[in-house]
Amino acid sequence: MNWEKEKFNWPFWENSHFFETENCTWHYQVIGENSNPLLFMIHGAGASSHSWKNMVELLSDYQIICVDLPGHRFSKNLKNKSLDLNLITSDLVKLSRRLKKTPSIYLGHSIGAVIALQLAYEINKIGTKTSAISINGALESFEGPAGKIFPLMAKAMSWSPLTKYWVKLFNSAENSLRKLLSLSGSNLTTEDIEPYINLMKNSDHIQGTLDLISNWDIETFKKILDKINFPILFIIGEKDGIVPNANSINANKKVKTSKLIKIANAGHLLHEEKSEIVAAEVRTFYKFLTI
Repeated sequence: MNWEKEKFNWPFWENSHFFETENCTWHYQVIGENSNPLLFMIHGAGASSHSWKNMVELLSDYQIICVDLPGHRFSKNLKNKSLDLNLITSDLVKLSRRLKKTPSIYLGHSIGAVIALQLAYEINKIGTKTSAISINGALESFEGPAGKIFPLMAKAMSWSPLTKYWVKLFNSAENSLRKLLSLSGSNLTTEDIEPYINLMKNSDHIQGTLDLISNWDIETFKKILDKINFPILFIIGEKDGIVPNANSINANKKVKTSKLIKIANAGHLLHEEKSEIVAAEVRTFYKFLTI
């Protein structure tokens, strides 16, 4: 996506920065006063940093970093390189060090929750204390045949020159996207839905999403989960139609330093539709960390 052309329509564009590694040109935003506690937010597959807009506004007394994942919105993969979980984590550790300030909490939604937990693990491993919040985390592999079929389908589509034509066909029916979002169990406002419609109209963003899914492998993460000894908060929406609640429930049983909260009448996009509740839980968790 063209930054100079499209930035004025993007939330908090004046707080945007770019960071280049050998793998990716990362788009990230730093919002808020440097003296405030730092929160590092990571969105899920197919979304972008825009999905934290409501949370950023509600947590104005914190400093917040939001990133776009590789191939998503304004972050670009370099050398046509598909990035896996370990490469993404490695790059974001570098970004964390570049900031010269350790986030108090890494927050991640869905696939982003896996990255957030693995990031917090790596930062703690080098002797710096931090914590993590998982929001409807996709913390387990797809079960059964789907675990092999879904990534293969994504890989095939990411390689296919027909993908851009599929995108055009998909976008010929805006209602299809709205139905897809409704499957998430979340009831978003028109204002919250609009950015997703714009993202789905961009073939580069679709390509980036497919690349991420096709290379997604959480075997390393599964081994880390049993070793975690820092504070984690798992937040789930009881009506999540995308990621089973069991992902977080099972993880909470494995981690001795974690807590789980279930929010009623909330779906997969919990942090957008129930922003005030989630922001309040973030504040409570941070207060617990500082006692």
